[in-house]
Amino acid sequence: MKIIQLEYFIAIVKYNSFTKAAQFLHISQPSLTATIKKMEEDLGYELLTRSTKAIKITEKGIQFYNYATELVQEYHQTLEKMHDLNFSHDPKIKMSILESTSRWVPLVIHKHRQSFPDQHYQISEVLDPEITIQQLLKFDIHIGLTNDQIKHEDITSIPLYEEDYVIVMPEDKFPNQRSISIKNLPLILPNKQYRVRKHLNDYFKRLNIRANIVMEVDRFEAATNFVHQHLGYAVIPRVYYQSFNTSKLKTLRMRPNLKRTIYINYLKKRKHSEQVLSLVNLCREYWDMKSNTSHDA
Repeated sequence: MKIIQLEYFIAIVKYNSFTKAAQFLHISQPSLTATIKKMEEDLGYELLTRSTKAIKITEKGIQFYNYATELVQEYHQTLEKMHDLNFSHDPKIKMSILESTSRWVPLVIHKHRQSFPDQHYQISEVLDPEITIQQLLKFDIHIGLTNDQIKHEDITSIPLYEEDYVIVMPEDKFPNQRSISIKNLPLILPNKQYRVRKHLNDYFKRLNIRANIVMEVDRFEAATNFVHQHLGYAVIPRVYYQSFNTSKLKTLRMRPNLKRTIYINYLKKRKHSEQVLSLVNLCREYWDMKSNTSHDA
């Protein structure tokens, strides 16, 4: 079945008339009637009922119409995108990030735009590495940041930096302490489907700790908001502590310490533009410079 046949059927439903639809489509009415009849024969069910007075769409015809409308719309949108490639020399760079990286990624993109001022970007937040893998393999994104290494033969996964998990609390709690055990603390943790929660559950298991979890949330932003209301203590990555949401809060190191590594990932077989490769390099340079600065200090 061809797109043009679907367009014929959609026109008949729109005008509720073979005559008006044929005029709109600039074809003869007998040709239009024959096309719909052939479609019904191929499908094995009626799309329309005809009488001398009216045309009515059947129940199966309604379902077919809904599917046909979606397909035709998607077809034309795809054609438009394909034509747009002639006019767009700098397609959008699509990048998935983690919530905790939203502080430094804008700094890198700002520097990137100094070299490529006309470049556009599409940034999405993805917290599950499995989703990032699928997005890379389906060419939906150019670059993905993850909090675990991706082990896939078609994906390059490069460590960017290592960071501690820290405990966030109101400023007046545990004065003069630099680290603390999380045992018995009322904890605000990510929901179970997130990778950070897996890191923490493994940590609890190793230490044989039964965590006192008072609240589970989807985002670090929500966790820190609840800490502001003195509802518990949140465990977050250290880099996220630099965000605006943690003002008037303090952190203590977990005892014993728990770390994680952030990776930058891209597809090996994709021919990446100069702009994409430059952005990958800038991310790496940013953290190389941060690492060297901390070592010098």
